[in-house]
Amino acid sequence: MKQRYQKRQPQDADSVEYFLSAGISQPLAEMLSARGVCAANFQDFFGEGRFHSPFEMKNMREAAETLSFVLEEGGSVLICGDYDADGLTASSILSLFFSDNGVDNDVIVPTREQGYGLHADLVIKAFEKKFYDLVITVDCGISNKAEVAQIMDELGTEVIVTDHHELPEQLPDCICVNPKLGYPFPYLSGAGVAWKLVEALAGRETAAKYSQLAMIGTIGDLMPLRDENRSIVKMGLANFQHKSLQKLAELSKCPSQLSASDVAMKITPKINAAGRVENPVYALKVLLARDKTDVASVNKLLELNELRKTLLADIVAEADGMCDSEVICRERLTFLHSESWATGILGIAATRYKERYNLPAVVLTRDKTSNLFVGSARGVEGLDLFEIFVSCADLLDHYGGHKAAVGFSVREETLQPLRQRLSQKLLAEDASLFEKKLYYDVDLQGQNIADVYRFTQKMQPLLPQDKVVCLVHDVVKFARSFGKDDAHLSATLAGGLEIKGFFNYGRYAPYIKNGADIQALVSLEKDDYTGNVCGVIEDLSLLNSVCFDDFYRKNFLRRFVTENVASATREQAENLLKQPSTLAVFDDYETFLQESKRFDFEDFALDIFFPNSMSSKTVVVSPNADYNFDRYKNVLCFVKQGAMVKVDGATYFAVQPANEKLYALPMERKVCVAVYTALKNKGAYDSLEGVFDKYLLGKISYDQYIVALRVFVQLNLLSIKDRFTITLNTAVKAELENSPLYRYFATP
Repeated sequence: MKQRYQKRQPQDADSVEYFLSAGISQPLAEMLSARGVCAANFQDFFGEGRFHSPFEMKNMREAAETLSFVLEEGGSVLICGDYDADGLTASSILSLFFSDNGVDNDVIVPTREQGYGLHADLVIKAFEKKFYDLVITVDCGISNKAEVAQIMDELGTEVIVTDHHELPEQLPDCICVNPKLGYPFPYLSGAGVAWKLVEALAGRETAAKYSQLAMIGTIGDLMPLRDENRSIVKMGLANFQHKSLQKLAELSKCPSQLSASDVAMKITPKINAAGRVENPVYALKVLLARDKTDVASVNKLLELNELRKTLLADIVAEADGMCDSEVICRERLTFLHSESWATGILGIAATRYKERYNLPAVVLTRDKTSNLFVGSARGVEGLDLFEIFVSCADLLDHYGGHKAAVGFSVREETLQPLRQRLSQKLLAEDASLFEKKLYYDVDLQGQNIADVYRFTQKMQPLLPQDKVVCLVHDVVKFARSFGKDDAHLSATLAGGLEIKGFFNYGRYAPYIKNGADIQALVSLEKDDYTGNVCGVIEDLSLLNSVCFDDFYRKNFLRRFVTENVASATREQAENLLKQPSTLAVFDDYETFLQESKRFDFEDFALDIFFPNSMSSKTVVVSPNADYNFDRYKNVLCFVKQGAMVKVDGATYFAVQPANEKLYALPMERKVCVAVYTALKNKGAYDSLEGVFDKYLLGKISYDQYIVALRVFVQLNLLSIKDRFTITLNTAVKAELENSPLYRYFATP
């Protein structure tokens, strides 16, 4: 059976030994090494950080010399940026720096409808109002050779390109500054490159004044917080003196001591919202209002962020109806398009579907101006999505991006050829790339949790996706749900650690009470109310539960169907289990253990009750009623009762001797009469379980009880809203034989 959780492995033994000699415990030493920390960069990681000379970046000296001339002569500069948080902060860094030094400057950024990159028409339009001595790009331009040439030829002005995106085959014929052209650390953001340019012009002390903007751009563009990026973010957090951004942080309910995660989760989404749903100028106004609080613009960002949420919900509501999980898994691609979706939300929607299926996702809509379809694509960890799009360049009108994210435009007639090409390329990749990988840093077994927490706090700044994750394996002592609709979970483990799960983890509460054996990945946080260190659940797995006997019946029988039951021989089952996109379903854990002796499940991931795995081959024990089976092509059911679970969009088989019930469940008329009578006598506060215990215990089995309830629901004699809201429809008359479920069990 596949291990659901994998520990990050140390990169080398020498670094582990170094940390051990410094008094760091073995688990924490291994964690540091696994994250790329070693003796050479230890002080950089935990100290003030590392900064490279800006002049180590190719062409930086030439760019600085050109700009120095403009600074000295009092010329004017046109800054051309991009509409996202990185492009807007990069634009603001240079604009504020030029203004602080008496240089006349203006900023132009395209709208999302106009698209990413340098737009010659926007530059020409700006020149109609006044002449600029220099045009400089930030976070764009490296792929705009033709546009740069047009600007230089028609306007007679010099152009400097500063960018950080992947390099095209042909660079623009001008000064190009890009860390990927040559620099000790090639992973700067567009804002990081702009900040390094300021450092080259005026020194690091002066550049520090603009570091909060570089920090936001770095975090907003999801750059790795290593090397110089880490140093920039540290400096930005320490110099967070920007008046309007402080107001934005306050209204976003950020703590007084701002963290990188706060910036990632609460600030950058609001800066991005302006360009996503309306005009990036609103965000630019906030970013340029450094020395005063622009309350109106800050409130506008909050308003646009709420609109962004609404537009995303609209896309998801429509897109969900288009999703065919079988096709998605077969193509290794989610490919969705519509005529009317908001272009600015496509990237967020693509991320949503990438996470749902752990497969690359493409979301497109029609641009009303160009009549082209514009799209955003998101890839999975370890996949170079940009290179795949490079191989599809002949089908695209325009494209750009990174390994994990690509923006592009395509003609309608090319949509399906593009889909087929992308699928072909993805199917040629190793299948293991598309299996959800869950890593942890530290096993808490035998560790002092408070000490681990204190150490991990010293590792800040960390982005949400880079937080230190701990493995805990323990028995649940107490569990409860809380919050609106009981959506959240709180559980106390036998070892004393309290773990909390948000966003629908509350559904686990009934299953993990009374000694359930669990594994969980948690991040450690201090509870503001109690002051205790607790674990916030990142992922939860059930290994066993004393509640199996009850819950498997409730879960499994909710899916009970009797039609279209296909049987599979052992030989057929063995062949099917070798194929990808296969799900093996068991009604209880005991059956799974028994069948594991007959069949090979070594390559399968294990789910219990709930869908947790994103593996192409999965075992599920006692699936919950909401378990999504339709992402699998083949579903094999190893069931005692000879029945089937309902599976949409898949081929499914019952692994059992043909026409033979392995488990007899007598369902005589008197059983149904007994259950109906018990329901009529039910008290106002009796639950479903209470009715059985009070009136039927010792008379019939719990299986019979559940099946009888399902029979009554089929016949519209009964409606069940929840375990306490049970209504008998006494006005309805029906014959038991009209229920397919009753006929199935009642037939000898």
